[in-house]
Amino acid sequence: MSDLLTYILIGSIAGVVMGTIGVGGGAIIIVSLLFLAHFPQKLAQGTTLLIVAAPVSLLAAYNYYRKGFVDVKAAIIIIIGFLIFSFIGSQLGTILPKEPLKVVLGIGLILMGLKMVFF
Repeated sequence: MSDLLTYILIGSIAGVVMGTIGVGGGAIIIVSLLFLAHFPQKLAQGTTLLIVAAPVSLLAAYNYYRKGFVDVKAAIIIIIGFLIFSFIGSQLGTILPKEPLKVVLGIGLILMGLKMVFF
């Protein structure tokens, strides 16, 4: 898969999840960058800081950037997908009952944790 399509996919998935259940966007982006885009750990972390936490942690993202651990092109493409699909996900999140959302969030977090620990 091309980098552009990979970044669009990551932004879209993270946006839907974030918009639907309200959390997890950063974790999804980090794990996706590690396994789909094959980013090294620190590059995935720094790039995710720029994407998700830029308004809050711009200085932290800048530290990663200064040391070469931010892919600005990937971050911008993922931000676009994240913005669009978080809006779509928020529409889902506001109409779905809370019980399925809690289950999806719990399963998602468990799967992400297992993936990080064992793979």
